[in-house]
Amino acid sequence: MNTKNPQEPITRRQFIRATTRTAALAAAASAFPFVSRARVIGANDRIGVGFIGVGGRGRSHVATVQRLIQGGENLRIAAVNDAFRHRLDEAAKPAGVKPYRKHHELLADPDVDVVCIATPDRLHLSQAIDALRAGKDIYCEKPMGHWSQFDLAKQFCAETIERKRVVQIGNQGNSSPAWQQVKELIGQGVIGRVQLVNVGFFRNGDWGERMPIIDPEAKPGPDLDWEAFLGDAPKVPFTVDRFFSWRKYLDYAGGPCTDLFPHTFTPFVSSLGVKFPARAVASGGIFKYTTYDREVPDTFNMCLDYPEKLSIVIVCTLANNYVTEPAIHGDEGTLTFQNPGEWNVGFDSLTIVPFKGERRVMPSQKMDATPAHWRNFIQCVRSRQRPVSDVEFGLHVQTALNMAMLSFLEQKVARFDFEKRQILI
Repeated sequence: MNTKNPQEPITRRQFIRATTRTAALAAAASAFPFVSRARVIGANDRIGVGFIGVGGRGRSHVATVQRLIQGGENLRIAAVNDAFRHRLDEAAKPAGVKPYRKHHELLADPDVDVVCIATPDRLHLSQAIDALRAGKDIYCEKPMGHWSQFDLAKQFCAETIERKRVVQIGNQGNSSPAWQQVKELIGQGVIGRVQLVNVGFFRNGDWGERMPIIDPEAKPGPDLDWEAFLGDAPKVPFTVDRFFSWRKYLDYAGGPCTDLFPHTFTPFVSSLGVKFPARAVASGGIFKYTTYDREVPDTFNMCLDYPEKLSIVIVCTLANNYVTEPAIHGDEGTLTFQNPGEWNVGFDSLTIVPFKGERRVMPSQKMDATPAHWRNFIQCVRSRQRPVSDVEFGLHVQTALNMAMLSFLEQKVARFDFEKRQILI
């Protein structure tokens, strides 16, 4: 991958090297001597939750689970893990739970029934596969994995099914009543057969990538596990920027495509019922934030064509937060969205604009769907049913995002081979 200038295409050698690293990681995971300690959880059993990664998003999940417990859910926080001791202690001490420096140690704890993975993107899949092999059910933050790890994503999906584990990917928009409303309207055929989705993600600021450096003096050692942070990424020298502000770098993240589009794109995938795209084309670059060592784009646009004969187009700039009205275009009308917030929380109203008949405005609602997403996950842990954002759904979303990233980096059309289940560039 070209981490010096992400607007230049990666070379075939660099792409093969990244793929080889992923294969090596999968082989190493296969060799890890886990003994499954899965227990059968009854309807009235208390579920122990372990948290792998307790940075900003991980701590938010800890708080969500604490609120669920206060609301009567039969859960308890059993353990936490982080590569940085300061974050680990901050999360463990107030809750009075076990702190683990290594995620393998947390997974070996029989008091942990389910795990929440909220580490950097590059670590999600390897840690999730380890959790499967330890007999745990998993709430895995979005994106399901890094843009270079397609083979590992397929492996995670296959092992989840084989081992009969419950996996919820953190696309909480799937638990939003607003998006259930959209799905029902599409299913009723109120705009005919969908032809095109046109939507944008607009933000004025780069805070999502330029994350705070909470300890400028930090260095690898007993209090900071640099090797654990790197995972299968290139072995580069430590810098506080890479460790704390990792979303700036292609080795660990993908910018708007994999960080922001899971919010914007995922609810449409669920509402439309599409799976793998046939092809993807992407464009963009670093157009605004050019004065520091940012590698991921700040402008990103992608077009996905699906075999169901429809296209999803998403545009994004981080230099302007003026929102244009999103729309789903059918062959008998259009569905538009009024005043969307962050896409996972919903919108104020929907407008149905049919070719024939009167325009209808339907009120909707905005809400933080994360608690509902957790409740759905916990219910499925008990019932062994599939959650609303299960691993196969996660693979469909991740495949599309990976295709778009590879199209952008290679400056080529990415295609999906449905027979071999491979991405072709």
